[in-house]
Amino acid sequence: MGRWREAPEGQMQISDVQAGRIGEYLLAVYAMLTTEGALVPFQVDADDDHRDLVVAVKGRNTFASLQAKACFHLGESGFVQSNATYFESTIPRDPSWIYVIVLVLDLAPVVWWLVPAPDFNRLTSHAPARGGREVELHFRAHPDRDDAFTPFRTETKDVGPRLLEIINALPPDTKPLPGARMVLTKSSPFIGRWREAPEGPA
Repeated sequence: MGRWREAPEGQMQISDVQAGRIGEYLLAVYAMLTTEGALVPFQVDADDDHRDLVVAVKGRNTFASLQAKACFHLGESGFVQSNATYFESTIPRDPSWIYVIVLVLDLAPVVWWLVPAPDFNRLTSHAPARGGREVELHFRAHPDRDDAFTPFRTETKDVGPRLLEIINALPPDTKPLPGARMVLTKSSPFIGRWREAPEGPA
C-alpha cells in the first residue's frame, strides 16, 4: 500500500493528507481547464490503493488512474522531493497509472511532473523502509534544470494536453485498475456528475 511523504519537512505546516488533497484538486481543475472540458476527472470513493483520481477522455472508453501530490518548497540541493512507500507486491506498474507531482509556490502551481508508473519505478531511487518490510521510492527532480525527469516536466497550461497525450497512447478501452470505486458527487466543488453536453461549442 503506497504512502506519499514529502521530504524533508518545510516551513508550511500542511499534512501529508492535505498535500495530497491539494494536489488532487489542482489536478482536477487544471485537467479540465486546459483541455476545455475534454478530460473528465472522477473522485475515487476509497483511497485504499492510493489512487486519487480516475481521469477519462469525454466520449471515449480510455481511463488513467492518477496519484497526485503537492510540494511546497525545494530541498537543500534545489530539488523537488517526494517519497512513496509500498509493499513490494503493491507497487503500481501499469502505464495507465500516472504519478502527478506539482510544485506550489506563493499559493500558485509553478511546475508539474506527469510520470507513468513504469518510468517512475525506473527513475526513482529505491530504499528499504519499515525494517525492510516495504520499499520507499524517492522522487527527486529540478524545477528548472535538466535531469532524468525533465521529459515529464510541464507547465500548468500544458497539464491537460500532456495527460491527453499519455492517455491517447494507452491501449484502447483501458479501464480503471481493479478495485477502483468512483463516486460522482454534486457537492464537490471540482468534480461533478458526468453528463454529455449538446453538440457545439462548450
